[in-house]
Amino acid sequence: MDESKLVRIFSGSHVDAEIMKQILEENGIAASVRNELMSSIAPYQVSGGAIAPADVEVFEKDREKALLLVEEFYKSAK
Repeated sequence: MDESKLVRIFSGSHVDAEIMKQILEENGIAASVRNELMSSIAPYQVSGGAIAPADVEVFEKDREKALLLVEEFYKSAK
């Protein structure tokens, strides 16, 4: 396993991606948002639907912990 490889752990709206990134960083996980600019200004160019995905990526070594935080995020949103 290449621990420096980036993996996508979340895909959603620009706002949700930014919230998820903040949650990850508050828990000691480095995260980045991909398609951040395009998903906020030109969603139709990033995806075929009306809402463009912004992807949150973390290092593969942090994947499991990050996915648990994503799960908690979804549970709290219900």
